[in-house]
Amino acid sequence: MTRSMAAPAKPHDDTRPLQAFRVADFLEKHPASTQKEIDAVCDTGCISKVLSDMERTDLYGMGYGLARGWREVPCAGGTHTRKVRTYTLLHRPRAQPDLFSTT
Repeated sequence: MTRSMAAPAKPHDDTRPLQAFRVADFLEKHPASTQKEIDAVCDTGCISKVLSDMERTDLYGMGYGLARGWREVPCAGGTHTRKVRTYTLLHRPRAQPDLFSTT
């Protein structure tokens, strides 16, 4: 499966929430992507850590919903296949209500 991928601009202060946002944008357009495909476009440094943190509700800017699946890809010159983990975005973090009244 060939995917058309264009790398988004990487900010100078690349925080984990910004990395997660880039990954979520990519997964919206390319569901069932592998870590290798995501990292090639989003350039997060450590894609497994970003994917792990994305689901954590205790971290600021996180709370994404991800579905995991499998895809068979050819290996060994096409003589064998192996299963590779895939990721699909289910939802983005919910906006939290204001904790303090502005009135």
